[in-house]
Amino acid sequence: MADWTFLTRLYRQAPVAPQFLTKQIKNIDFSPLPKVNLYSESNSLTLASLGKVYDPPTPVNLGVNLSSTLVDPAQIYEYDDITEEMIFSQNYNPIMPDNVIASKDYLYAKKVAELKRRVYNRIEWMLAQVISTGAIAYNDGDRAFSVSYGVSPDAYTLASTTTKVVSDLRSYVKAMKQNGFSPTHIFVTDNVEKALWDNTQFKAAVDTTTFNVAQMRYDATEPFVNFVAEVKGLPPIYNYGGNIGGSDLITGNKIILVDFNALGIAYGAIVNANLDPQMNPIAADAVSWEENTNHGASRSIFVMSRPLPYILNAGAVTILSVTIS
Repeated sequence: MADWTFLTRLYRQAPVAPQFLTKQIKNIDFSPLPKVNLYSESNSLTLASLGKVYDPPTPVNLGVNLSSTLVDPAQIYEYDDITEEMIFSQNYNPIMPDNVIASKDYLYAKKVAELKRRVYNRIEWMLAQVISTGAIAYNDGDRAFSVSYGVSPDAYTLASTTTKVVSDLRSYVKAMKQNGFSPTHIFVTDNVEKALWDNTQFKAAVDTTTFNVAQMRYDATEPFVNFVAEVKGLPPIYNYGGNIGGSDLITGNKIILVDFNALGIAYGAIVNANLDPQMNPIAADAVSWEENTNHGASRSIFVMSRPLPYILNAGAVTILSVTIS
């Protein structure tokens, strides 16, 4: 039986589909507890006082607008089995056909890889929910998880000729900067992108010089993302069309402005005697282990992760629910 450190290493080395939103996150935190410390910070721009040379210093009472709360992260906890029947009935390995042991190893690696993909697909889904709704809400009838970050979508009407969409987006960027956040990306959904290209002001403002190989790199490497355009005074605009299992990760007609510097993912520690007989907390993004079942005739591969994507401040994300007219 492989130990959990080997399984976790195999888990991390298994190939996974590109995850655009996850890759933008630079703030990765690992809690020493199953709960995570969720921080909230408010920012405002203020001016220093002026005076003459030799004036005494002016006292300034700057509040530290930072609060923290211990919260439960989500938990991803799944397993899959390898049985004697599978080993003999699925006797296949693309490199060493008709080799039972090689087939078993291939089956094992495939299951570990799929468990990994499921975890990271779910984290990508969670981030998509955070930036497109300001919350995470999951309920499959058996299990549920929810958290809200206080971001409320604004209604916005986009018309082909009358809407000054570029001017409006610049105003939203300005408002975010006044709160101390500078959006790094603008995301739009399919119908919104089509409507933008029908909009008179948008077409006139697009910088066509940015349509080069460097800017279009996401088309080749990210299956969910297409570069749309760059417009002076705005961050790059992308069409995010993430779809897993036939379900869009971002639903509806949306324009989303986000400062990824103010987003993060916190992972709660995991305590499990299968991982550490001493029951010491393990700080990791995900772990994997296996157990013999059915009197040794089968083996279960487990994976566990306790992720919590978060927004440091509601002002770091602006969500527009778009009506196209």
